[in-house]
Amino acid sequence: MKRDAWVTLLAGLVPVLAANGALLINSHHGFEACFPYWEGCMSVSRGVRSGPGLWLFKALAPLAAACMAWAWWVTGRLLQSELPQRARRNRLLTRLGIIGAAFFVVYALWLGTEGEVYRWLRRYGVVFYFGLTGLAQLLLAAELWPRRHTLLAGRLQGPIQAFGVIVLLEWVFGVGSAFKRKLIDDPNFLDRVENALEWNFALAMSLVFVTLAGVLRAADRAR
Repeated sequence: MKRDAWVTLLAGLVPVLAANGALLINSHHGFEACFPYWEGCMSVSRGVRSGPGLWLFKALAPLAAACMAWAWWVTGRLLQSELPQRARRNRLLTRLGIIGAAFFVVYALWLGTEGEVYRWLRRYGVVFYFGLTGLAQLLLAAELWPRRHTLLAGRLQGPIQAFGVIVLLEWVFGVGSAFKRKLIDDPNFLDRVENALEWNFALAMSLVFVTLAGVLRAADRAR
């Protein structure tokens, strides 16, 4: 696997390691021990924003953001090469992804700090990270999926299908989160569902980069 695919793979794995590693460390220092993906016992931010696990998260966040930005840059190059007629749209999704990665650093650096300004930075950092990254991934899926049989003579079909399935799963969690208040009345259960959806959405978002690494690897082999 060439460098670009490795870096893209890290873009997916490092955020998972950062969040889950921080939660695991904190669970050994007084935090509630649970499986948040199913139990929804705490939000992602609550799981990593204090305790010794916070420092692992802060240490890995810049690396994760750098890998994500690199992944979007090399994906943009692939799109420019294979779909030059879609240049404007491809530049848009690439920029959205890179800006989203930058907001991940904003969120991580101010996590665990006090004050209204810092709270604002954390809140909008995570909103723009999730929002812009998820949107860029959706736009990329919209570009790749209809062309999965033709790009590089169809040799990207399998990796693109895997990529599209994970993007779809990600947006199932995202849409579920948007409509949860219309379906659930119990505030305690609602809180747990919201937390579980957040963890699963974040995991799916990271797995999108893992499958994107497969697309880049297949493209490199096909050339």
